[in-house]
Amino acid sequence: MAHTESSFTGKYGTRIDYDVWTPDGEPSGVLVLAHGFGEHARRYDHVVERLLGLGLVVYAPDHRGHGRSGGKRVELKDWSDFTDDLRRLFGIAAAEHPGLDRYLLGHSMGGAIALSYALDHPGDLAGLILSAPAVDVTTGVPRVVVEVGKVLGRFAPRVPVESLDANLVSRDPAVVAAYNSDPLVHHGKVPAGIARGMIVNAESLPDRLPTLQVPLLLLHGSEDGLANVNGSRMIADIAGSQDLTYTEYDGLFHEVFNEPEREQVLDDVVEWLEPRLKG
Repeated sequence: MAHTESSFTGKYGTRIDYDVWTPDGEPSGVLVLAHGFGEHARRYDHVVERLLGLGLVVYAPDHRGHGRSGGKRVELKDWSDFTDDLRRLFGIAAAEHPGLDRYLLGHSMGGAIALSYALDHPGDLAGLILSAPAVDVTTGVPRVVVEVGKVLGRFAPRVPVESLDANLVSRDPAVVAAYNSDPLVHHGKVPAGIARGMIVNAESLPDRLPTLQVPLLLLHGSEDGLANVNGSRMIADIAGSQDLTYTEYDGLFHEVFNEPEREQVLDDVVEWLEPRLKG
């Protein structure tokens, strides 16, 4: 296994840092991993290790404004900035590993980004994995508050609007402690720009999801207090993918890859991917 760190220049001249893990032997495909809000790609090293066992080349960027990447912290001008960065990274991967099928795994906000990418680029992916995608973000919020938030996000994107409770990340106290002490994790509130991006993206999904055709694996914890599980249930109900697997883990919190049952979750990912890989 080889590991390298690199970067490219994204929209507005923002530096996007990313890691690449290359397995020993002939690769079976390329997978890009999109992390969630406020975190960074290296929190998924244990996930990458299992994916390397399948022969996948894994590219894992830190989103703009996150982790090691450039940009003002967690600031977003437009939702498409995230998907444009993924498009650029897939282009780099295709140049470095031509002819390999492409897969995309996204968690939480990264799951919402990954779903947007799949809808924007039909036929581009051989498989899509969504972990606790943040696509139901307004349930229980008065409509007037949602609309005001969208306006605020357009004109004052840096204004902090919502706090996230780190204790809802995982039932494993060690995971929460590591999250709270990680200097690359953003520990402040969700800013209005990202909140607006997630709202606008979510509002588009009921009309767009029936067009989704990529093989899809959905994973969500039933007790997720950060990304409403009804979002995954909605995707499972109306997505057009004929090859769709939805697993809802009873009692698990938000980060299913970091729960005490993580090995079972990773086993499920491996078992889903293995027969769909051509390598």
